[in-house]
Amino acid sequence: MAEKKYNALNGSKLEFSATKEGAYTAISGLKTIPDIGGTPNTIDTTCLDNTKYETAINGLIPVQSYEFEFNLEEPSAESNIKLVSDLEDNETIVYWKLTYSSGIIVAFRSDVKTTIKGGSSGDLEGFTMTLTPIDEPTRTIPTGE
Repeated sequence: MAEKKYNALNGSKLEFSATKEGAYTAISGLKTIPDIGGTPNTIDTTCLDNTKYETAINGLIPVQSYEFEFNLEEPSAESNIKLVSDLEDNETIVYWKLTYSSGIIVAFRSDVKTTIKGGSSGDLEGFTMTLTPIDEPTRTIPTGE
């Protein structure tokens, strides 16, 4: 039996572009990636024929907001906080591409909301970027073929 290979999240990246097929710009300093996907709502199919259990079918997955945490770079014209703040201030909707170290890609469109993180003595400055997809996210899983 072939040995299985597993991947750490290190090397994963989050990028944005003005167009779906355009050049993507990576946001550096990514610390955490949220869960992507979810449990669908259920649609009740119970009828009077049921005598012991209710029945249901899967419906739609509720809208999600993805919260990505970043280390905050020293502010400059090219810093990560400046890139995302400009998108937020201009209320820009862009294409996002989350590429895991394994090559799995999740893509969607969203605007940007940011929160500068609080903390205490000795903490690194950081921010959270919240993305709420306006389209259904797509997932591409490489097969190596």
